[in-house]
This record gives sequence, structure tokens and C-alpha cells, in this order.
Amino acid sequence: MNNFQTILVAVFLAFFVFAVLIFSGALKFGGLTTKKDITVGNFIIWGTIPSSQVSELIESLKNSEGSLSVSYIEKKNVTYQNDLIEAFAKDSAPDLFILTPDMVLKNDNFIYKIPYTNFSEKSFKNLFIDGADIYLAKDGIVGYPLLVDPLVLYYNKDMLSNEGIVYPPSTWDELFDLSSKLIKKKSNGTIETAMIAMGEYSNVNHAKDILSTLLLQSGNPILSRSLTANSGYRISIRDNAPDNSNPFSLILNFFLEFSNPSNESYTWNKSQPNSFDMFTSGRLAFYLGYASELFKIRSVNPNLSFDVTMIPQTKGTNIKRTYGQIQTLVVSKKSKDPISAFKVSSLITAPSFIKELSIRTSLPSGNRSLLSDKPSDSYLSTFFDSAIITRSWFDPDKNITNSIFSELIENSLSNRLSTSEAINKASNQLELLINK
Repeated sequence: MNNFQTILVAVFLAFFVFAVLIFSGALKFGGLTTKKDITVGNFIIWGTIPSSQVSELIESLKNSEGSLSVSYIEKKNVTYQNDLIEAFAKDSAPDLFILTPDMVLKNDNFIYKIPYTNFSEKSFKNLFIDGADIYLAKDGIVGYPLLVDPLVLYYNKDMLSNEGIVYPPSTWDELFDLSSKLIKKKSNGTIETAMIAMGEYSNVNHAKDILSTLLLQSGNPILSRSLTANSGYRISIRDNAPDNSNPFSLILNFFLEFSNPSNESYTWNKSQPNSFDMFTSGRLAFYLGYASELFKIRSVNPNLSFDVTMIPQTKGTNIKRTYGQIQTLVVSKKSKDPISAFKVSSLITAPSFIKELSIRTSLPSGNRSLLSDKPSDSYLSTFFDSAIITRSWFDPDKNITNSIFSELIENSLSNRLSTSEAINKASNQLELLINK
């Protein structure tokens, strides 16, 4: 037997032993794991959560004997996926890593899934928020949810109070009633203060996520698992409603209303700064941003008088939704000790650990029981409420889909394509991407 055959046999034996442990019940998931259950090992975790918020907490998992060591390495958002691919190729990947839904499809081959025989689908649903169901794959659970970063509505308190506006909008329709009060123009017609950043793509932060929110509020999942599709997934953005209307056409027309100079609600164009800078400079009434941006807003302009509320909903529907990033801890197939790595993941996703992590990051957890205990802080209370209605979708490649959605908006704005034609083209592009 040559060296390659020897290695191959060893690998198959390792997988066989691991499978036996799982399906015999010797290795459990979702139950209580203590440091004593893990006698030895050095484990590395990667993620994009700031190390200042999480490193000390993770390192506290070290047991009294010093034989268990867990350390965290912070990665930059822009290079995280490439760092993972390179690490997998060089066999230097972490034992565990934290991902968001837009990273699942790209890393699916490197994730150990938890069999439903060891942690049932019902148990998962009872433990975590509804939005976490996205991590329930056909062949097992992708990972344990940690934190939720929902899209929320930040608003300039002074701009609203100066115009006698008591409450921020709770539905999208209410924006049209506020436009005449909040949009201020100079004598030459240029916009001095804007109401909300929508209608363009390049200078609207999270434009794709805003469109995703509107789609999810309409009941459209954007991408869903399919037994009939070759890829196992299908794109639904061009699906029609029972009355034969296309919800995305209505959504797209609504989104573009705010960049049409002939409309009373015209408030945004390409010449303006990006929406975050516009808001922090005190010239934008409403900013659609993530809960995690709270401290950045404060640091950029400490004197800005602002507050936060849940994202507006669609009038006349019983569905409440916002888009968000549900961060989840997964075990890498490249881990040299996957059994102990799963035990480490149980330690990190224990309610006591998650509660402390939530406090340190000021983000809500994906654990139902922890969300029921809302903090008194008004910002955090809103984040907790938003986490409950957070949904997401398996974005196959966020850089490519950004280009697809950007082209969708440009095609519609320029009238190069009709709304339905632009949606059909975007849908075809997404399907090609999924099939890869």
C-alpha cells in the first residue's frame, strides 16, 4: 500500500468513527456541555465581530487544568471570504468560524452539519428565532445562531420635532405624507435636506438589503430550497401574486419614487453624499441602517440628536419583517478534532455565554428566551424587537449580486428596460449564479 492509499484509508476511518459517534448518540448536540467534557485541545475561531468585544470572553473558556484553549481571530469583512478560501486550500483553516447567510453557499463544502437525529428540527425551532430556520438544511443543521444584526430606522429627532412630527413612520406609505415637511430645497432646486435615501443604488447604503426587506415583507423569500431545481434552490423575485401582479414590480416602482424629480416625494439623487454621511451630517431625516452602526453614528457626530425605531412595514398586511444578518457559529471540516470542536460550539452557544456576548456587542441574540428579557435601553429594546422579525436569504455571492441589483436599478431608472424586463434579467442572472 503506497503513502496516498494509507492516508486515504486513515481519512475514511476517521470519518467512519465520527459518523458512528454521531449516530450512536455518543456525540450529542444542543445539550449542555461543560469545560470538563473537553479535556484537551487548542481551538481557533474566526469571525468579523470586533476582537475587543469577544476575545476575552472566548478565551475565558480555558479550563482550570489549562488543557483547553480557545482563541478568537478577527477578520476584516472585505477579505473574510477570501481568507477562508485560502485557509481551506492551505489546510490552515480555523476549527470553527462565524458566518452570515450570504456566506453559507460558498462554504457549504467546508461545514460539518449537525444531524437531526442528534438535534431535532423542532428543538432548533423552539430554541432560536424564526429567521434562524434558514440554517435548517436538508442534510442537517448548518450551525448554532449567535447574534442578530437587523436593519432598523434611525431618525433625526430635531428635524422631526422642528416640523411638528411626533412619531417616525411605522408604514412606508406614511413617508409620502411627510415629504412636504422634511424635504428642503434651495432656490436653484437642489436638495438641501433629504427625507430618506432610496431610489438610487451607488450612494444608498445597504440598497440591496433595503430591497430585500421590501421583498420579504411582501412574503417573497427571494431564494428558497427546491427539490426540483438542479441547484437545489430557486429564485422567486419574478413570482406573481394570486391576483397575477408582480410584487417586486410594485416594490421597485415604490423604491424609485424617491429619485424621480417629477414626484413630490423626490428627495434623492446621484449627486448627494452616501446616505450614512448625509445622516451623520444632520441633513437626512431617516437612515436605513444596521443595529451595529449605532456606535459608528455616535462616534462620527456625537452632537447628532437621533433615535431609532423598527423599520417601516407594508400597510395592510399582517406580516412584519426586516432584513438582517444572523451570525452563526459553524464547525469546519478542516478541524483536526471536530468532535471537541462541536463541544466548544456548545459552550459558546450556551445561554449564559450568548447573553454576555449580546451585552458586549449591544446586539440581540438569536435565542428566543434571551429576547424575551428586553433591556431598558431604548436603542437595544428596538434591536431586540427587530431581531424577532428578522429574516434573511442565501445570497450566493454578495459582490456579484450587488452588481446585479445595481444594474436592475440603473436599467429601470434609465428606461433602458421596463420594470418587468429589468426584473426578468436580474432573475436570470441570479439563476445562472445559483447554478454555478
